[in-house]
Amino acid sequence: MAQAGKKIGYRIDLKTPYDNQITSRDRFGRGVNLVASLLLMYLLPAWFFWYWGSIMGIPIIGGFIGFAVGGYVAARLIPSRFLINNPEWTAYVTQNMFTGKMVPYGPGLHPSYWWEQHSKEGNYPLNVITRSFTTSIATKTSKVVIGVEYEYAISLKDIMRAIGIDESTIENGITAFIESFLISRCARDDAEKVRGDIDALNEALANEFMETETGGRDPRSFENTYGFVTVGIVISSIALPEAVQKTRDAVDEAAQLHAVVAKLYGLPPEELSRKLASKEISLKDYNTMLNRAMATSDNAKMDVTVLEADIPALLGKVASRFAKGGVKQ
Repeated sequence: MAQAGKKIGYRIDLKTPYDNQITSRDRFGRGVNLVASLLLMYLLPAWFFWYWGSIMGIPIIGGFIGFAVGGYVAARLIPSRFLINNPEWTAYVTQNMFTGKMVPYGPGLHPSYWWEQHSKEGNYPLNVITRSFTTSIATKTSKVVIGVEYEYAISLKDIMRAIGIDESTIENGITAFIESFLISRCARDDAEKVRGDIDALNEALANEFMETETGGRDPRSFENTYGFVTVGIVISSIALPEAVQKTRDAVDEAAQLHAVVAKLYGLPPEELSRKLASKEISLKDYNTMLNRAMATSDNAKMDVTVLEADIPALLGKVASRFAKGGVKQ
């Protein structure tokens, strides 16, 4: 049975993304460009139609027509070519059509240059992405299956590094780092200790990552390298592999049946084990009673298949149960 852990582990407080986290964009130049473009869009048509209106003797009407034309042009061009409007937790990256340089914009309304290309591929969500995986890790006695949940998001201040990076690159990197930590941590203990100490393992996970200097191959380094920030890593469950769990379930069932046989003999389970060992009770007689015990418990047969585990350790645990007074009914 899997052991579930508390929601602890490596976790940081993800800051709300604001556009001021971007330091590479010339905001003043874009603002001046927007104001100047607006003036030209209104004044040039107004002057042009006023001039032709003056020739025809209707300068004021011509000026109004030109002003209206300028307003129409501004209404069409300003939102699409001169402004970037991003919802919360969203970034947008444009590309200079002349130089190819990419320019990032954070949440909010921002002026941009008309020669910056806009496309739907420029949208980047900044929300936290949650992923989970399971990995089989060897311990001193048997393997354990560890469930891990991790969260990451694009870092707005380093978004230029995230462009062109596939999500699988980040996920594979985080997965490999977590597996490396688990292998080194679990190899020193047996499976039962690892399963019982899931919270301690989460605490060690947090200490390992928080104490590692930035720049190494730790979760924080992914932000500097790839533009993705690791928000949290939590070990959510630890279980035995299915084959090992089936074996342990079978051993538990065997212990229960042995206790039933002992009751049929009117003996404590540990005394029955002693009599079997000394051959005071033959295996033939024991099997006869075992068949009765299996019929009583609705078992036609008992099939124990061991594919993977430390058999001596398992048998030792069953024997210790009998030595301590048998299995509770």
